[in-house]
Amino acid sequence: MSANDNLSYRAEIDGLRAVAVLAVVLFHAGFSCHGGYVGVDVFFVISGFLITSLIWRDLETGRFSFARFWEKRARRIVPVMVLITLATLAVGWILLMPLDFKKLGHAAAAQSLFAANFHYWRDSGYFTSAASGKALLHMWSLAVEEQFYLIVPFLMWGVFHHTSQQNRRTVGVGLLLVFLLSFVMSCIGVYFFPVTTYFLLPTRAWELALGSLVAFLPVEPALLYRRRVRELCTLAGLILILLPVFCYTAKTPFPGLAALPPCFGTALLIWANNRREGHAPSTVGKLLSLRPIVFVGLISYSLYLWHWPILVLSKYATVIPLSARARAGLVGVACLLSILSWKYVETPIRARRVLVSRRTLFLSAGTGLVMVLVAGLLCLVCKGFPSRISTQAQAFANAANDVAFQNQLTTEDLRAGRVIAIGSTNSTWHPSVLVWGDSHAMAALPAVDAFLKENALSGCAATHSSTAPVLDWFMRTEWGVRDAIAYNAAVMAYIRTQHIPNVLLVARWGSYVGKTEQNTCVFEASLLATVRRLAAAGAHPWVLLDVPMHSFNVPLALALSTSLPVDVASACARPTAGEKDNDFKPQIIAAIEAAGGSVLNPKPRFLDPSGNYYMVQASGSVLYRDEQHLTVSGARKMLLPLFRDLLKLKD
Repeated sequence: MSANDNLSYRAEIDGLRAVAVLAVVLFHAGFSCHGGYVGVDVFFVISGFLITSLIWRDLETGRFSFARFWEKRARRIVPVMVLITLATLAVGWILLMPLDFKKLGHAAAAQSLFAANFHYWRDSGYFTSAASGKALLHMWSLAVEEQFYLIVPFLMWGVFHHTSQQNRRTVGVGLLLVFLLSFVMSCIGVYFFPVTTYFLLPTRAWELALGSLVAFLPVEPALLYRRRVRELCTLAGLILILLPVFCYTAKTPFPGLAALPPCFGTALLIWANNRREGHAPSTVGKLLSLRPIVFVGLISYSLYLWHWPILVLSKYATVIPLSARARAGLVGVACLLSILSWKYVETPIRARRVLVSRRTLFLSAGTGLVMVLVAGLLCLVCKGFPSRISTQAQAFANAANDVAFQNQLTTEDLRAGRVIAIGSTNSTWHPSVLVWGDSHAMAALPAVDAFLKENALSGCAATHSSTAPVLDWFMRTEWGVRDAIAYNAAVMAYIRTQHIPNVLLVARWGSYVGKTEQNTCVFEASLLATVRRLAAAGAHPWVLLDVPMHSFNVPLALALSTSLPVDVASACARPTAGEKDNDFKPQIIAAIEAAGGSVLNPKPRFLDPSGNYYMVQASGSVLYRDEQHLTVSGARKMLLPLFRDLLKLKD
């Protein structure tokens, strides 16, 4: 098992980089490559192969030193990373609301320490909707790589200097053990700790180790002497990379087993294209070596770093979703900036035309990282510098924090009689109404609470996010109760034992109805059964239909409209004719009423005076704290009058 000593330039590897970065960019830009995130895994394997090959070559030739190794890494990684991070912070200063700018600063500070993966691991998942607002999220992969290269050089150096010439294969065995252990952890963790598995090194190291192992395979074994075999291997490698790009989605459990095809395909393609002098390259190798593809590979690092903040900050500044033309234009801007940074920053520094000496390079790189760290910490400590924006913009932005009654009850809470008290409280407390539902029920509670206090009545609530108030039915979600059926049964048992006369069912009904007619029918039947069982238990069921939902973050859009030409009204949700504007079909509403329930529809009260769109602010109050949840003031302003007019509680 000898190290791969053929380190002459291989154009097809830059071609592979092009495939990887284009997959990532097209995925982020929303151009059909739903599994394009696997491009990062391709990068990991390439990096593992190249860096391990270079380390081993330098060890064998006696040129290796840790200072030399980290100088190369600094020349490659730090200059453009610092440039783009500082540029992102500069644009953030102009554009971002204080809370978002504070978060950006926190992320920048973490990246300056190559700990962005830890930051985003603690913050949220990669595929969550909130992730689209994090302009430095993509830096997590750089952190994983640098953490790997803080360990591997020491291991290889130790093996090289403390084993005999015959036992140098020990490093290959060690890498194989790292690969196997990390891969097993990844396969298990992706189901039990998905966010941890996605972001942290222990469950990602196998991808880099796989590339490292390729560096210790024979340069051209007998298996690859036949051109037909090499052609099949390289074609299979490319297919294993491209299939996940087009077949995977954000719901694919990843990394784990799903990451094996693109990683193994990359390793196979690198190995099978490694040829002896005089041997013709494979067809796939020729394709990847075409000059336009190689050029994209050369700018791939800059393109990877530029494209994400450009897309994220552009989406942030617009209310309506970006059109395909706009997204294509932004990708074009990212390409232009990438070419410039590759030509005027990356290449001169790597070629030692500037920052020639190691001392100057380390001093400059360290200064840049400290600048990022200080800037990030200032954003964090100063809470995003709220004085940057007007008082009106701050008031709009602060509506995101106008929240109350955020309670996630469990099955155990219900069985122990622990519920959320609302309305009037006195020594003879007995609830006249129970509010049962998900996060939209939490958002409605301020209005119910105010209504009960006006009428000197008491009430209670049983709420949990993403959990429909429907018996014997559940939908598995990231935020819902795992034992939703048992949880809702416990709510029903509490209603019976407490003899609660009124039950208000509140939910984001549209998210549970289902995408197929069969799922819709099952859910509607379960809801009707719930209404009947409540009525049979002596409780009057009230079903509150959902409020209008919008396609943009309302507080942010209103805040941006104070300084940018943002037409919020034109982006608001609009009423549609017929059934599409309702949570349920008219026959389901009629069936609920026939089963003894009552239906309350808040949507008409949100219409602007012209009837053209649903309002997001009224009389100076912001009605929503995000795209769909009402603020406390919004609930009281819009739902309380509805309850006064229509909620006639049973004694």
